[in-house]
Amino acid sequence: MSLFSRKKLFKLPPQGSLEPHSRDDPLPYYYYPLISYLYRRRIEQGLALLTPPYESILELGYGSGVLLPTLASFGKTVSGIDIAAEPLKVMDRVKKIGADVFLVQSDICDMPYPKESFDLVVAFSVFEHIASVEQVIKKVFLLLKPGGHFLVGIPRTDILMKIAFPLIGYCSIKEHHITDYRKFLRRAEKLFQLKRLVNMPSWAPRCLSLYFNMLFCKNDDNGL
Repeated sequence: MSLFSRKKLFKLPPQGSLEPHSRDDPLPYYYYPLISYLYRRRIEQGLALLTPPYESILELGYGSGVLLPTLASFGKTVSGIDIAAEPLKVMDRVKKIGADVFLVQSDICDMPYPKESFDLVVAFSVFEHIASVEQVIKKVFLLLKPGGHFLVGIPRTDILMKIAFPLIGYCSIKEHHITDYRKFLRRAEKLFQLKRLVNMPSWAPRCLSLYFNMLFCKNDDNGL
């Protein structure tokens, strides 16, 4: 990890190299003054929990592909699944900035991969949108190799965030954010061992935090 800790972990693609896949895609916020710090910082904090390199990586909800070049530097092969993004377009744009990845468009509840395909599964700002988190967690468990890592980032979901998000353009956050980090953690710990949980900002108590990054390890004692 020392090699990775001495440099910035998140490689933000050059502005204009990627395109938002929908009006709800957060890609533009990574380049806005001030608010971009929060978007980048949550990714940096989560990536700092990892111990690269990995043989095979899967990203849940790759969206515009903003994280894919970074993940490509963390592992030998990188795959991604997203229900809305167009994989061929994203792969083409990501390849132009130096990253070869393998993407599909599908519901993450029906991920088309064999068992034990990946060493690392990454999901930033995905599970807050999912009601049936336990179903997806079980699927991730099956896809991970023994000892594999599961990195999850989830924003705060309460009345404060429902007030704050419209200020940056998200006006229907109540309908989109339906699962908080506590609910996810309870479900995940049934199958995975929690290695570390960090909150953002790191100096704040969890009750005042804006974002939570969690790193899990596949618990081989819990078979499915």
